[in-house]
Amino acid sequence: MARFRRKLDRPLLWVQERARLWARRRQGVDSDPTTLNRRRTYILPTGLGCGFGFVLFAMLLASMNYNSSMGFGLTFLLTGLGLVAMHWCHQNLTGLTIRGYRVRPAFAGQPLVLEMIVENPSRGPRYELVLQWDNRIAEPVDLAAGESATVGIEVPTERRGRIQVRGVRISTRFPFSLFTCWTWLHPELSGVVYPAPAAIGAPPPPDSTDVGGAQDDSRGEDDFAGLRSFRPGDSPRHIAWKAAAKGDELPVKQFAGTDVTTHWLDWSALEGQDNEARLSRLCRWIIDAHSEGHAYGLRLPDEEFPPAIGRRHRHRCLAALADFPATVPRRG
Repeated sequence: MARFRRKLDRPLLWVQERARLWARRRQGVDSDPTTLNRRRTYILPTGLGCGFGFVLFAMLLASMNYNSSMGFGLTFLLTGLGLVAMHWCHQNLTGLTIRGYRVRPAFAGQPLVLEMIVENPSRGPRYELVLQWDNRIAEPVDLAAGESATVGIEVPTERRGRIQVRGVRISTRFPFSLFTCWTWLHPELSGVVYPAPAAIGAPPPPDSTDVGGAQDDSRGEDDFAGLRSFRPGDSPRHIAWKAAAKGDELPVKQFAGTDVTTHWLDWSALEGQDNEARLSRLCRWIIDAHSEGHAYGLRLPDEEFPPAIGRRHRHRCLAALADFPATVPRRG
């Protein structure tokens, strides 16, 4: 039964993909923010709406056959109700503002989350707004007048790399589900899928670790080196309060004059393992070094990142692992 249903869905999926590509050529890449105007919103009757129209046509024929004024009145009343529903459905989507496109990085095997902020700048409420990306549908959103909401869509991942955001669909069937009104969003955006980290195991080999605290002591505590996560025992005066106000955790200022252990995480130190196993082990070392507040550098066959600390450095290193070519021959 499932196989038969997939065969029936293929023509529909093909039509939807052709329509999405046509809309992309017509609209181009969407900026941030994006306002949904009438030119880019489309509306068609649903299956329920087609059935409703067929019933109205049958009622009209019966009223004409029996010359029933009450039949005509009921038919025209329901027809007017359907027209109002069509107008209301279209207005429910038109005028919305979409901004703050963002894709949260994820590790392979974990869901990649696409987030965006949906704003309702009008004086009336909006109901049953549904966002869809890559056949994944978010929970319907209702917005009061002047309200905004952050909507997230989770997409499962299996392997590392980059995922392009192609055609986010926002739609509504409010009211009565007689019509569906939709549009496509085409932000210039991609998501990063880091390699799946290896299980907690051996630390980096000794020859890839350099303790650089003593040579830096002479520079004093005035040389700011970056931010790291808060650990029990850290001085409150070293907390970066401005940065803390923007996130959920407390970042702590790291200075060059403090005793910092520097790790070099080297691709060649993992001799005898295949490429994916090396990437997973390097990913684990990066996570551990970041959580412990150690400065670390990363050496890959064709790229090198000097030792540093902080979230940005962590992301750069993990993104380099995500973008690492799959066909690079084994070295070392």
